[in-house]
Amino acid sequence: MPFKAPLTHSELRAIRERQPWNADVLALLWEVKRMRSMLLRLHQVSGDLKRPAGLMGDIYDELLAGLATEPCVVEMDQMTAELLEAPAKLRKGMAPR
Repeated sequence: MPFKAPLTHSELRAIRERQPWNADVLALLWEVKRMRSMLLRLHQVSGDLKRPAGLMGDIYDELLAGLATEPCVVEMDQMTAELLEAPAKLRKGMAPR
């Protein structure tokens, strides 16, 4: 049975805002946050991991391909890219890069 599509940060926030009084929902959202942080840490170190040989190599490739499409990883990469973009208008005293 295939999984449903992963939830984005805004979808998770909407769930929390619909049920702020429900302790079970809050506990599950904290667990989701913990799992998302583990995915982000794996993404951070994935460039330093060595690809294993044989069957484990295929599993490794599939893991990294899936990791790259996780909403938390995509959102973090987008946020990082936005922060590193040159400003549209240079502030007074700023030299072009």
